[in-house]
Amino acid sequence: MGDIWRDHAREIVENGVFIADDGGNWDLWEYNGTVYSIPVEDFGCGASVWCDVKNLRQHLYGLMHICGRSSLIPSCWGNVNADFLASLGIC
Repeated sequence: MGDIWRDHAREIVENGVFIADDGGNWDLWEYNGTVYSIPVEDFGCGASVWCDVKNLRQHLYGLMHICGRSSLIPSCWGNVNADFLASLGIC
């Protein structure tokens, strides 16, 4: 991950709201109205923007249909911040 993203990812993790472990090598975080995918330490991949938090429900709904799930929250997600998602009407 480049230095600019590394610094921004550190700021997101230190000041943002944890959403969930996506079941792989990334954690999802909300910061300043945006959801980010942040790689776990030593994974070696870059952080990325996932979607605007206001569009998270719609984004998950689209993924649900693409992946053939019956729930908005993927079963592979761990340590889900249910309070945060419930505040968005997601779980």
